[in-house]
Amino acid sequence: MNSFWMNIKRLLYSCMKFRLFLFYGKSADGVVFHCEASKSMIMTKKKLCKACLLILLTSIIFSCTEEDVPNNAFKQYAGNYKSISFKSNVAVDLNNDGFASEQLTSEINSFSYGDLEIRPHDYQLNDAKLVSFRLPKTWMTFEYPGSPDGSVQFIGYGFTTTYQFMNGAFVLAENSYLEKSYTDNIESNKNVTLNSELLIIDDNHLKISISKEYYDFNSSDWIMLDIEVVYERQ
Repeated sequence: MNSFWMNIKRLLYSCMKFRLFLFYGKSADGVVFHCEASKSMIMTKKKLCKACLLILLTSIIFSCTEEDVPNNAFKQYAGNYKSISFKSNVAVDLNNDGFASEQLTSEINSFSYGDLEIRPHDYQLNDAKLVSFRLPKTWMTFEYPGSPDGSVQFIGYGFTTTYQFMNGAFVLAENSYLEKSYTDNIESNKNVTLNSELLIIDDNHLKISISKEYYDFNSSDWIMLDIEVVYERQ
């Protein structure tokens, strides 16, 4: 917008110079003299002013972009959310209870108040637009004598990125991260991919699709799952 107003100032300055040119002049020896404006000159001046005004109005209209208009619609969704649905594309047994399920909220017990946070909050001084995820991470060990097939726990693993709020969705600056992990002191890092934007369901619910590996006790192996996560405002 600064360059736009500089152009407008130049345009107005040009009009002023033209007006002085119409009514004033200089002789060869530098003496300033006054010129009488003819009717044709006055009409020309009026037409020029109308043209300048039209250009000015057109420039103002087309210079107004989305960046010039504050977009605070995202603020109504700021806050903390809990996962209420963590649905997989296939049924798996993640907690070694002998039952496989597609709805992984029955397999994972680590969902909580801070599964998703959207900033900034109204009470925060920092206006940075950040979204933080805490997706369940698998902690595995095969060293417990009483659990030869493996013992598992789930803990939240944090990932934060910036976003832009566009077309009613949170468009994430980054859509993947490396989940660092160990299994019995052996490095077992996992790649996590966020397959969609963070989408709005209604005023209190958001959703996102992810791809993430979990250990399935039915197959005794790590499986890449496609999961739809639904969040509810807390």
